[in-house]
Amino acid sequence: MDSNIAKISLSLAVALAGCAGAAATTQSQSAPVSSNRPSQVVVYPFSVDPSDVTLNQSFVQRAYRSVSGENESASELQLAHDTAQKVCLQVVTALQAKGWSSTCQNRGTPIAGDNVLFVDGEFTDINEGNRLRRTVIGFGAGASTLDTSVQMYQRTNQGARQVLEFTTHADSGTMPGAVLMAPVGAAAGAGAAATVGMNAAAGGVKSVTSSTGFLADKTATQVVDQLTSYFAQNGWASAASGSF
Repeated sequence: MDSNIAKISLSLAVALAGCAGAAATTQSQSAPVSSNRPSQVVVYPFSVDPSDVTLNQSFVQRAYRSVSGENESASELQLAHDTAQKVCLQVVTALQAKGWSSTCQNRGTPIAGDNVLFVDGEFTDINEGNRLRRTVIGFGAGASTLDTSVQMYQRTNQGARQVLEFTTHADSGTMPGAVLMAPVGAAAGAGAAATVGMNAAAGGVKSVTSSTGFLADKTATQVVDQLTSYFAQNGWASAASGSF
């Protein structure tokens, strides 16, 4: 009986596994301050707010953090800053590969030169989902998400103005869980679930970086696509390849 239930649960979990999603939406767009091709693109790490970072809030995960002595607020904030830096560097690397002079700079760093593009933004949501539900229960529970609001400004000797604003969304999609909570033939009761839950909580912390890293990759791709689309619309070919 228990074996049949486990097999059915596993089949359902696999069937409900979904695809990760990504989307970018233009909020506003205007003509550039100057039609001349910009000399460089400066990207700032997106701003973060610890109140927007919602890691796993399950009872087991909170208990694990308490036992481990981990400071939840500090870890959430560090995760957000690390993600912001990763997105910034990946956007810059991608733009450089397309022939654009680009750099990732901290806010407040003096930037010389005329006709410069500045890319700034903020994370509006970083949600690691409920790792315990995702690992033990499955069935699409606890999908991770990363949302941003991005603005691009152009500064020339004629002045400075925001020329583009867009949002991005990346998520892990539905994810199947490890529904086999005990060996075949064993009773999958509350005790077994609790044991697996504690193991999942312990392992969940290690998965945070890889999960947000995956979403950061998708976010950076969306940002680059939006920027280069604007470049193309205004006839700004890259210096190295003549492409956008």
